[in-house]
Amino acid sequence: MKFNILILFIIGLHFDSFAQSDKDFHSIEVKRGVFSTKYIYNGQTFESPYGLQIPLIQVNDSEVTRDFNKFKNSMKTAKVIGLITSGLSLYVLFRPDKRDSDSYWAALGTAGLVSAFFNIRSNILLDRSVKRYNKIVSGTELGLKYDRTYYGIGILGVGISHRF
Repeated sequence: MKFNILILFIIGLHFDSFAQSDKDFHSIEVKRGVFSTKYIYNGQTFESPYGLQIPLIQVNDSEVTRDFNKFKNSMKTAKVIGLITSGLSLYVLFRPDKRDSDSYWAALGTAGLVSAFFNIRSNILLDRSVKRYNKIVSGTELGLKYDRTYYGIGILGVGISHRF
């Protein structure tokens, strides 16, 4: 009897967590082309994944936010490496005697490989973020979650979420 009262108390205490959300989330559709990727959200087409930042952050999921922020940082790193490579190429344009050195070609090749790594990594992180977002928005989710508190104590949570 005490267990039933406890269950009813918990359900009554957290009744608003089962209520319908006033935010209207839509899934994100990804259309990949040969040279570009298009993202479709709520009937709008985005060429840039940065246009998805608002819906991805509004879903208020720590994994989606973390992966999207890692995506942005990875893209910034790839751009910085691209700028360094461009600067190195401009330097060699004005000093043609340095063009034939092995160190120039090694630096250029290394920068290209590192830039490619960060571009691939950022695409993987963005795909992971969009898949997690679509999973959250799509409907019922049942699962266990292990997390740590601020003080490092482990917490195991069991939950059901359902979107209408």
